[in-house]
Amino acid sequence: MLRNKGREGKTILTLYGAIQYHRTFLIPKSAEFRQNLVNMEHKRGIFPLDSYLRVDCLPFKITVKMMTAIAKEATRASSYQRAADVINEHYGVRINKDTVRCVTDFVGAAVFKDDSRRAEEAKASLENSFDKRKRHRKPDDVLYIEMDGAMLNTRIEKEGSSWMECKIGLAFHSSDLKCWMTKQGQIRREITKKRLVGYIGNCQTFKYHILALAELYDYRCCTKIVVISDGAEWIHRLVKEIFPDATHILDLSHVKERISAFGKWLKGDCAEALDWIKAISEKVEQGEINAVLGELEPYKDTKCPENVLNLYTYISNHKSCMNYKDYKDKGYFVGSGASESANKYTMQNRMKLQGMRWNVATGQGMLSLKARLESNCWDEVDPILRNSLYDNA
Repeated sequence: MLRNKGREGKTILTLYGAIQYHRTFLIPKSAEFRQNLVNMEHKRGIFPLDSYLRVDCLPFKITVKMMTAIAKEATRASSYQRAADVINEHYGVRINKDTVRCVTDFVGAAVFKDDSRRAEEAKASLENSFDKRKRHRKPDDVLYIEMDGAMLNTRIEKEGSSWMECKIGLAFHSSDLKCWMTKQGQIRREITKKRLVGYIGNCQTFKYHILALAELYDYRCCTKIVVISDGAEWIHRLVKEIFPDATHILDLSHVKERISAFGKWLKGDCAEALDWIKAISEKVEQGEINAVLGELEPYKDTKCPENVLNLYTYISNHKSCMNYKDYKDKGYFVGSGASESANKYTMQNRMKLQGMRWNVATGQGMLSLKARLESNCWDEVDPILRNSLYDNA
């Protein structure tokens, strides 16, 4: 049995400003019932109107849409203070940077939880057989997957360092490309739509996030999967494990950087070195890898400085990923510029500004939100947050 304890006011922050309303507070009539309510619900009483409006599930006195808007501003701003200033100016409310931070952390955790759910489902799908006869796409149907890593400064000290690798995955389909020809007769291509995923941690977990990203494109029905990377060993292992039939391409610009560094160290910074670098680069682009290895064989045991890789060893180790003439003849991309730029605008321009250090959990939440924002999929955040709140209610 409940009795009326009176009316209390409540203020909720919405997209249209702060709204105040009054609602009736009901409490149990007897001490025994009051204790039962405390034991079961950890409440002294109930507000029926709050339950009807579903605001009793909110962790802050802020609506879901407003929480989503706050998180969006915090994700694209350079700091939480800057986000608070924009929110105060745009929505006409007073909100401080600490509230912005707490709301963003909460929303980010919900989005990462959804990312992790998808990753677990993708992991389970590896055990399911797939009928290849279901492939129904065109011969030029290609799914591109790019991966890259960059270091993030965290608040965890491990082996004398607070830096952890942040991994970024990017995927797009050949149908997401816009192609045109310049006045000079050169073909240009632009990626019009892409999906991103980010993870702070080891590659064993990240691989399932990449797999979940590929699942969004129904990757097992694609005619061809092309993976482009900078040649990191962890990416090679990941590709062999979950995309064994993919064409793995070593980013051509990275190869040219290695050729240039080795050539300048070998020949000196002179005109002869530049000619040598140009000649080797052209042979590599033309797919003449064996000829290049033959030319480099005298240097295969040469010990190089720490910042210079032995070019013979480097090309020998990545030979299977360097058939650039064949890749270009098939119309494939041969550069990982999309993922490298994604690393900058997804992580670095928000999470690697001067003086920033991140808790891994909150940093991961921010990274997951940034991936949604840069994928133009922010409309997914609102339903994810609602499901997280109301499913746990």
